[in-house]
Amino acid sequence: MSRTGLFVTAAVLLIAGVGCLILGISMLRDIRGYVADNYRMYSDGRYECDGAPQEIADKLSAYKEPEARAVDRGSEYLRYDNDIVVVGPDAGRSCTVQVEDINERYSHGGFIYLGPGFTPGSPAGGAGGSPGGPDDAK
Repeated sequence: MSRTGLFVTAAVLLIAGVGCLILGISMLRDIRGYVADNYRMYSDGRYECDGAPQEIADKLSAYKEPEARAVDRGSEYLRYDNDIVVVGPDAGRSCTVQVEDINERYSHGGFIYLGPGFTPGSPAGGAGGSPGGPDDAK
């Protein structure tokens, strides 16, 4: 094969590789999409589920591993890169899944505490320069 033929083959393979990469990235699912596809929404960002909250949180964790997980008063908290998922009782329902966007809800200096076991509990400047946490001042 000539040098020109090798360059053409390399260019075609490069384009095919980039195309496969783009296709693969577009097929990645986030936890928000998974919840929307598998549970019935009853309110904005809130979905009904059947079963125990721990069981549902286990299913969500099996789909996509959370960065942190904690339990508090019967609710399971799952922290993902951009979302907080709370699985537990709500408004008379024994099991619900609530998905909240971290950037929209928590980045404006308001409610910073993201549930038990989640550290840091506030941004670096939130408590006099310290990162905060469950045992630190906020």
